[in-house]
Amino acid sequence: MEYTGGCLCGGTRYVLKTAPFALGDCHCIDCRRSAGAPYVTWGSVLRKDLRIKGQLRRVPYAGRIRSFAACCGTHLFFEDTENSEAIDVTIASLDDPAPFAPAKAIFLEDKLPRVALNEAIPSFPKIPQPSK
Repeated sequence: MEYTGGCLCGGTRYVLKTAPFALGDCHCIDCRRSAGAPYVTWGSVLRKDLRIKGQLRRVPYAGRIRSFAACCGTHLFFEDTENSEAIDVTIASLDDPAPFAPAKAIFLEDKLPRVALNEAIPSFPKIPQPSK
């Protein structure tokens, strides 16, 4: 089964060859600022299972890369490195995001006080950085 999505204006489209996994709401300040939203729901896919049509604007920041539709600025992807095996997709940019509920909430240390959490899913103050 394939899952389709894209940007606000339709100039950038993508196809996922598999369903996203590792679904989660991220409350970090970087996600909030990049999306202009109180939090962002992400899902991971293997890079090999993602097809993109259109141009991206890739923004390296804080040791990671965020990708936006070059045509209208919609935040679409997040990756640890240019060669990461997995890439995260903004679930809200899917044509049908309804089936993809988050399984966790992360970076609660940055959560806005007015945001109510889903108490049915685990939540974490942050995600530990890998050891160097």
